[in-house]
Amino acid sequence: MAEGLVLVVAIALGMGFGALFVLACYASELARQSRFLVSRERASNARLTCGSRLPGMVGLVDAVNAELDAADAERVEALRAADEFSRGLSALSHDVRTPLTGARGYLQLAREEADPGRKDAQLAAADARLAAMSGLLDELFSYARAADPDTPLELGPVALRPLLEQVLLGHYPEFEARGWEPALEVRDPAPTVLADPDALSRIAENLVANALRHGSGPLSVRVATGEGDRVDVEFSNPVADPGAIDADRLFERFYQADASRATAGSGLGLAVAAQLAAAQGMRLSARLDGAALVITLAMRGDGPFASSREETR
Repeated sequence: MAEGLVLVVAIALGMGFGALFVLACYASELARQSRFLVSRERASNARLTCGSRLPGMVGLVDAVNAELDAADAERVEALRAADEFSRGLSALSHDVRTPLTGARGYLQLAREEADPGRKDAQLAAADARLAAMSGLLDELFSYARAADPDTPLELGPVALRPLLEQVLLGHYPEFEARGWEPALEVRDPAPTVLADPDALSRIAENLVANALRHGSGPLSVRVATGEGDRVDVEFSNPVADPGAIDADRLFERFYQADASRATAGSGLGLAVAAQLAAAQGMRLSARLDGAALVITLAMRGDGPFASSREETR
């Protein structure tokens, strides 16, 4: 009886010491990992290693390293975005200074010009350059408003046909100057969508302006209904150099396919459109179809897609 009791006590003590040893090993390993994480530089590529094969420890190390990988990827992306924003802002600053410098030059010439006809021409040239600068600043302000989550939007039923007709009609002089005849295709009954009318009109305005600025042929606007209550509006027209366009980057702020920035514009028009679309639960996408650039605005008649303004930042 006594011998059995001694054996039980010995086994219990052995198990206790074993448990304490295992706990000590866990504590030592966790302390080592903690020291590594505290001393590790944020930008370091060093990863946590497992100094023991204790149950669960390998999985813990793998999970921590996965989080470190994700944090590093976010840091690299943030640095890339910051660099891109800085370069874009620098280019935009140049685009603003250029017409301002030109306007000053024409005003100086007009100040010294005695001939009334030449003076009027120089003043008109200065006014045109100031108008170009004002347009760039307006686009920058529009982007800031569109990206602001507190910008109020009032969603309600909007008839697509009259809205698109009004936008196209507003650009009729520009189409006529190019010899283009825009086409609008809307099947009856024309769909009604849930949108903020001013925001939806601004999206259409920016897409038409983009087609006029960068297209090489007539614009076609087609409204189509899809599955359920899905409504797509396609803006399509030929472009001179489709190979220079990265369709995946079209909606990035400051993006311009023309790297020399020889064409007018801030590179913000499509970014504004994308922000306004996301704010209303809509979706903008772009693709190249041969020599044509096709931009599609996808909506629903009775509710938004599962997307948010933050997703497009």
